[in-house]
Amino acid sequence: MPYTLKANDKLEYAHLVYSGAVELSERQQAKDEVFAMCFDKNFHRALVDVSGSDIQMNESDVIKFASSFNDMKLPKDYRLAGIIGVENKSDSLIEIMISLEGINVKYFYDFKEAESWLTAI
Repeated sequence: MPYTLKANDKLEYAHLVYSGAVELSERQQAKDEVFAMCFDKNFHRALVDVSGSDIQMNESDVIKFASSFNDMKLPKDYRLAGIIGVENKSDSLIEIMISLEGINVKYFYDFKEAESWLTAI
């Protein structure tokens, strides 16, 4: 798999890091694993780092991926921080679409900024 998933038990969040080329199906699988970990550990936060990966998504893929958050039964205080390498339209659109589902999501370029925002509660 082109990703690793670890629990940060001290700060109580799931930490997903992508590397290399990532297919849409792998991104969906990783998302499901993140939320499964969060439910198992009662975490209300996740940090997803896509900065070291090559995720190519067309508009249809973006819509499919962002729409897959519709059925997630997440706590109201759930936070999702993303780390991106460079701004692109796909990431911006995903952030907007997920936010419209009521999920508190924000993208960053820096790990420390992302973790600080994620754990600032």
